[in-house]
Amino acid sequence: MKTKRTVFILLTALLFFLVVTILVITENEPVAALNHSLYLLLTGEITQTWTTVSIWVGSLTHWYSYTPILLLLLLIPSTRMKIGVPLGITLGVSALAGPIILKNVFAIERPDHNQLIDAGGFGYPSGHSLNAMVFFGMCAMMVWLHSSRRPLYVGATIFAAFAILAVGLSRIYLGVHTVTDVIGGYSMGIVILCAASLVYDRVREQNPSLFGGD
Repeated sequence: MKTKRTVFILLTALLFFLVVTILVITENEPVAALNHSLYLLLTGEITQTWTTVSIWVGSLTHWYSYTPILLLLLLIPSTRMKIGVPLGITLGVSALAGPIILKNVFAIERPDHNQLIDAGGFGYPSGHSLNAMVFFGMCAMMVWLHSSRRPLYVGATIFAAFAILAVGLSRIYLGVHTVTDVIGGYSMGIVILCAASLVYDRVREQNPSLFGGD
């Protein structure tokens, strides 16, 4: 049942990503107008404080932010195979899929209005949003799998949702991504998360000894 639900979510997210991609590539006018309207709504007041906060929030998905956590999980024997290796592989796929493959395949420019920071490369999909979905989503998923404490996995879910949303909004506020860039990143992030979940469950089922017999 769980596998069927995961596959359904994966296919739905993939279809949604394809629809958003088509709308962006064809420069759909209503979508462009929506992007602009939501940008104006979000940036009603640009201040140095909000700019600093947005830059900091965006940095949460940079390699130097999660690498120490990943290394710690890999060094601890009890978390190495259960969490560290799956997280590292999934983050590697995310880093490859977003900034390196998808951005260059679609070659869609970033928005050209009021960029508050310098950002290189193409815009669609948002790599920060994709990585945020994968990193925080994967962390929450590991808590769900390996903790029986309801307050812990409820808290992890709330924190992950807040962090993912904050990263996306920060990129729009900074003027380096549109709403559709962020939604595209989220959608592909869900695809990668679901694929990782399916592979993880299959490997754990076939090789329980790798995970301490759980």
